[in-house]
Amino acid sequence: MEYFTSNVKSLTIELAVLDTLSSFSNIPFIYHFENTAAADKRDLFMPGDALRFSFYKALLEFPVLAGHLHMDSVGKGSIVVDRNNLNLPEYRESTCDVHFDELKAANYHWDLFPKNLVSVCVVTTAGADGVIKLANIHCARLRDNSGMLIFANMSHYVVDGVGFCAFMDRWAKYCCQVSDEYAGPTVEHREFLFDRSIVHKALSSSRRPTHPVTSHMFFVPRLAASVLAWISPALRGRIMSAIASMGKPEAHMFHVSTERLEALRQSLCDYIPSDMHLSDNDLIASLASMTIVNGIRGAATSQRSWGVLGQLKSMWSSVLGSLFVKTKDEHITFIIADIRHRLGISDCDYTGNCVIPQLVVNPLQRMETPASPESYVHVASRVRAAVQDLDAPYISQFVDTLNRHPSSFAQPLVYTINHPEKVFITNQSRFPLYDLDFGFGTPAWVSPIPHSAINFVKVMPVHPSQTGYNIHMTTTKYAMRNILCSQSWLQLATLIF
Repeated sequence: MEYFTSNVKSLTIELAVLDTLSSFSNIPFIYHFENTAAADKRDLFMPGDALRFSFYKALLEFPVLAGHLHMDSVGKGSIVVDRNNLNLPEYRESTCDVHFDELKAANYHWDLFPKNLVSVCVVTTAGADGVIKLANIHCARLRDNSGMLIFANMSHYVVDGVGFCAFMDRWAKYCCQVSDEYAGPTVEHREFLFDRSIVHKALSSSRRPTHPVTSHMFFVPRLAASVLAWISPALRGRIMSAIASMGKPEAHMFHVSTERLEALRQSLCDYIPSDMHLSDNDLIASLASMTIVNGIRGAATSQRSWGVLGQLKSMWSSVLGSLFVKTKDEHITFIIADIRHRLGISDCDYTGNCVIPQLVVNPLQRMETPASPESYVHVASRVRAAVQDLDAPYISQFVDTLNRHPSSFAQPLVYTINHPEKVFITNQSRFPLYDLDFGFGTPAWVSPIPHSAINFVKVMPVHPSQTGYNIHMTTTKYAMRNILCSQSWLQLATLIF
């Protein structure tokens, strides 16, 4: 820590609208490392001093993670890094009674996690001291030094998934260099870019109108959204966390093999236009969103089955219904899309938020129809069209309009509360989660925290020994009961836990 506090410089980073757009969420992952060393070297596995020292060396390249978040009443924010008043990341170390073999035998099920391994939820909230930490780390050493779990979280206020992975990579590289046995090249200090004007400068000179539903959702002023934007980030986090818990979330991890995905694609060949190619993501996003919608439809809809909290949520939704016009006949799937390559800034080491939600609009009746090749292709083709529509002129118009309405980042929050059937899809399969090596081998397993936001689907990478994708799906426990019995979903996805 002293290395960091002695060398860090004060700075202020003005946040952009793409930061506040994602600001209500965290980026949490849990890495599972196994100690596979020979008996005479097992005690040398991932030493705490080396992990701690290298963490603060990497932090010097990401000083934004040690700043204080400031936001005004209209949604504009900044991160202030004051070397005399730092908001250092939470860094915890512990030991536990769980052996790595036990985790492996249980397919790394969350139930075996040490108590308090995960210190945050999916929503960005303040800690006990009322301050929002921008990064949280917990290194939990397993019984008999058989392995280590590293819980790492960063706030979406300051980085997106690309920035998260960049920091973790630098931490691991510095840790490798600390080892006496390291014989690789010297890890030199690297400058990452935090200046949000990079995105503005990359915007196209051309503009193209956004989708009408996008414009209505984001840019038509609503009182409830204005209130959410006006209150403090800490209070907003408490409200969103409380609302999320009312839905009684339940999550499961599934595996979709390359073979099953290809079999699905082949079964749809006669229904896919000859000039259209449906990607793996198109197929997974369409089937997952249809599965969740039908799970919700088949669930018990009586608010009585949700208890007192469910009734409160229903009352809250009724209030919001008078403030935000519902699109009762439409279903919206939010595809979280990285726009770096679309703006030509993939290679510039920019770590700020560079993702936007692209809306896939379908008739709700279509989403609720029984599974069939025609319905799959219809929804998947809508996903394909929406993703292809994300070109530089479209993105530039969207960002321009957000800049004119900085409080509009809260509009989707109101929408999602009032539309229980919405679905979010984020494809993280290209994140180099399994490349992370602190000098003792890459992780055997990487997963999100047990629960995400309601109706949130994460397409995850698999271990290099496997093919396909892991799918982390969170919805209400009532909808999940139906999903776990859905033949159409289980023909593609195998339940891991």
